[in-house]
Order: sequence, then C-alpha cells, then structure tokens
Amino acid sequence: MGEWDGKMKHLVGIAQEDFVSWLVEGARFDGELSANFATRDREGDNLWRIKIEQKPSLLHLEFQLKPDENMGRRMWEYNVDAAIKYEQPVKSVVVYLKKPGHPKAASPYQLKLPNGEVIHTFSFTVIELCKVKTKNLLQRGLKGILPLVPLTQDGQDHDAIEYVIKELRQPGVKKGDELLSLTYGLAGLGFENENDYDWLQRRFAMLEDILDESRTFRELKQKAHKEGHKEGHKEGREEGHEEAKRQDLLLLIQRYYPALLQLAQDVCNAVHTLGELQDLFEKVLYAKDEEEVRQLLLSAQK
Repeated sequence: MGEWDGKMKHLVGIAQEDFVSWLVEGARFDGELSANFATRDREGDNLWRIKIEQKPSLLHLEFQLKPDENMGRRMWEYNVDAAIKYEQPVKSVVVYLKKPGHPKAASPYQLKLPNGEVIHTFSFTVIELCKVKTKNLLQRGLKGILPLVPLTQDGQDHDAIEYVIKELRQPGVKKGDELLSLTYGLAGLGFENENDYDWLQRRFAMLEDILDESRTFRELKQKAHKEGHKEGHKEGREEGHEEAKRQDLLLLIQRYYPALLQLAQDVCNAVHTLGELQDLFEKVLYAKDEEEVRQLLLSAQK
C-alpha cells in the first residue's frame, strides 16, 4: 500500500485504544502482540489483546487498499493461526481505505467440498470507509479515528475537515499534532478534486505554527508542495488553475501578513502563469518574516 501503509501504521500506533473502542463494542485495548507468526510465512497488519466484559480476546485488524480475491481466505487463515497460537477467540476486521471495487472481501468466508458441503464458515467484519456516514464517525467521540474522516462518505466536505481540526486542537488531546498531520496526509491521498486539494493545502498551511514540531507534517508538506509544483508544470494543466492559486496566495498573505495584502493583490494581477504563482506561494509559505515576504513580492512585481 506504500504511503497508505505507513500512515495507517503510524495512526493505529498512537490511537490503539480508540480503534478498539470503535471496532469492538464494549472492548478495551489490553496490549499489542506481534503480527508476524514465525511458524507460518504470514504477517498481518495488527494483532492486539483486548478485553470484553473483563475477559481476554484478540483483535486482528487489516487495512486494504485494492481488491484481493483471496482476502476472505487470508482473514480466515490468520484468524485460525492466531486463535490456535494464543488460545483465545479472535475478532477479525478488514477496513477498506478507498472504494474496493471487485472482488472484495465478503463475509462469511466458506470452505466447501466439491459437492457443496460446507466444512468451515468464518465470519469477519468488513468496513468500507467510503460508505461510512461521516457524521456517524464524528459522533463516536473518539479523537484517534478522526484522521479517517476524509475517507468517509462526506469526508471531503470542508465543514467536516474543519470539525476535525477543531476537535484535534482542543487542549489535552493526546498526540493532537500528529493526528492533525495524519488527517492532512490521508486527506491528501484521498482527495480527488484538485480544488479541494488546493483548499486542503491552504487550510493546513494556516496551521503551520501549531504543527511545526510534527515531523510527519513537515514531511507531508514538503512532499505535497513538491508534487504540486511538478503537477503545475505539466503541459495542458495550467489553464484554469491560475485563479485558484492566486486565491491561495492572497489568503496566505491575509492570514499572516495583512499589511502586505494590497501589494500582494498588485503582484497577483501582474503574474499570469501557474508556475510563477506556485513558486511565489511556496517562497512566501517558507519565508521567515514580513520583510522577506515584502522583498519576494516586490521582486515578483518587476
């Protein structure tokens, strides 16, 4: 899964308790187990100890991006291996981060004889985030799963992202800066509308002072701007995007350097290529102070 895999591992690593509360009614996180079985050539995403009504069980959680016709069997095999190894019942869940298409995992998985007789029936939970109602995830009150909101049914709505930002900025939120960074990263991977993606970059640029200590955010931002710059120079993509980038730049100036807004408007009227606007936006974003921004604008005006 590449980038997705890394971000999901990071997310569940800092929000295990909230994922358990979300996925298993009445359960609580009780510790992490190795997802790698030495006796079998098989490694899962996550295997956790949980307690349900004070009794021990296990939770097996997989994240899936693409269709896999063998997913049902994989879930069954892993569940059986874990149950035998640890001698505890195992709840298995597969979460599709994007619309899975076909084939996708279907529960229950059944193993049959050639004559149709069912030998094994295995039930597991399948969650397609694109079908999860955004408000339902928000109403759970679990901060650790909020970075998944952009992948839900209405999660690309700007109001939904604003709600997540508000919740994760509240005092006392555990790893709030990292959760915000992961929200940005997952939204950036999932947003398909370019205007929405531009808005996302602009909105999180305004949070830079809060997220500056987050290594995750710095890496995501650098990658996003590098890709945005590259995309902006592709032949045939400039037309229609200049105005959106002008608005990005003006909003950034208005937020951090309001005294320079008129100068910025004059510059925007004089600059007519997407590449120049993108370059100026990035330089302003990383500028150290107002005087540096003023000089950048004056140079661009010449």
